[in-house]
This record gives sequence, structure tokens and C-alpha cells, in this order.
Amino acid sequence: MSSRYRHGLIHYVGDGVGVRGREEWTLTAAEDGTRTLRAHCRMFDTDIERDVVHTASAGFRPLRSFISHRVGGAFLGEGWFVFGEDTLESELLLKDEGRVSQRVPLAGPPPYFVPHAVCCDAWIVPAYDLEAGGPQRFTGGFRSSPRPNGASGPYADELADLTVTLVGEETITVPAGTFPTRHFLLTSDGGAEEHLWTSTDGDWLLIRLRSDRLSSSYELVELRETR
Repeated sequence: MSSRYRHGLIHYVGDGVGVRGREEWTLTAAEDGTRTLRAHCRMFDTDIERDVVHTASAGFRPLRSFISHRVGGAFLGEGWFVFGEDTLESELLLKDEGRVSQRVPLAGPPPYFVPHAVCCDAWIVPAYDLEAGGPQRFTGGFRSSPRPNGASGPYADELADLTVTLVGEETITVPAGTFPTRHFLLTSDGGAEEHLWTSTDGDWLLIRLRSDRLSSSYELVELRETR
């Protein structure tokens, strides 16, 4: 039985346009430390809709992930991803390609997987060594699409050039309240930068994300906990 439930809402806020999307998520934390994020994401301006169920270990290593999405009301694709010690396996159903299976050999368990629910982006950074600090290059991680809005696939794509830097610990205020956070800088895709603020309570919740290349900020606007 899961021991703890948390529920949140994230707004996607575009520069000069206001709320351009929303994401409702639920976190279940089991007694063995395994955590699962379930998210429903909608982008009003691009008409993308996505459902994600993403499970990570007690150490926030990805275990399993399911993604299904539509664009303009039409089915785009869905896939189930399983992360082992030395193999990433996926079974996909894609609009154009039909049924596809992936078998990707791994050097070790991936440190993260990005299924393009914004709440799951916060689970990239638990692999960061807080004691060492400084810029750290993350290798062996994957994402479900190379597009910033995730509007392709899904298909396991290795993100080879991600660098994560802890900027510092900051207390910030978002519509959901005031939170102590860790502020990280994520640099990828040839220099694209994103700023990420995560909770310090052990769940690594996304409190705020800033993406200049998408001209958008992503903010936690509601947070509830039930047992």
C-alpha cells in the first residue's frame, strides 16, 4: 500500500501571453521508497495533450515510464519504457511507424529519463552530487523526444550533453506558496539553458522552471497532501 500521496498543479506561463498550458500531477510514495508521478499535460497554444505515468526507485533512478500523447486531437503515439541494469527496452505504437520495439544496451542504469511531463524534469537532478558541487556532466540519460515540447514519438533518445550546476539554495514564492528550494542550471543541446528550482523535502518536486528557448516559465500553483 502506498504510504503517501501528493497532488499538484503546474501552469505553463508564456512571456507576454499568460497561461498557455497546465499540468495536473499526483505523486505516490510507497513504503519501499519507490515513487510514481502521474501527470496529465495540456498545451493550449500548440494543442498537445499528454498522459504520463513515471516510476523511479528510492534513489530516483528511472524504473518504468508510460507516455501517450495527441496533437490537435489526433493520436501521435504512446510507449512503455523499462530501464534495467544494462538494457533499456520499449514497446511503442506510433502514428506513422506503427508498432516499434527498442532494445538499447546500457553501460549502467540511466540516471534519469525525461518523459516530457514538466513535473518529471525535477527528477533529473537527484543524480547531482551535492557535496562535490560545480558543473557536473550527466551521461547515460534519456528523453522521450528531442523536441523541447516533446511533440514527437515517444521514442527513447539519449541526451548526451547535459550539464547540471547547482546555483544555490533559495527560498522562492510561487502561486502555491513559499518554498525552500535548490536552484539548478541545466545546459544541453549545444548550449540551451534552463533554470530549475526543486523542493528540498526529499521528493524533489518541481517548484519552478524557466526556459528561455520556449519563452515560458512553469510554476507550481497548487500543492495538496493526503494519506
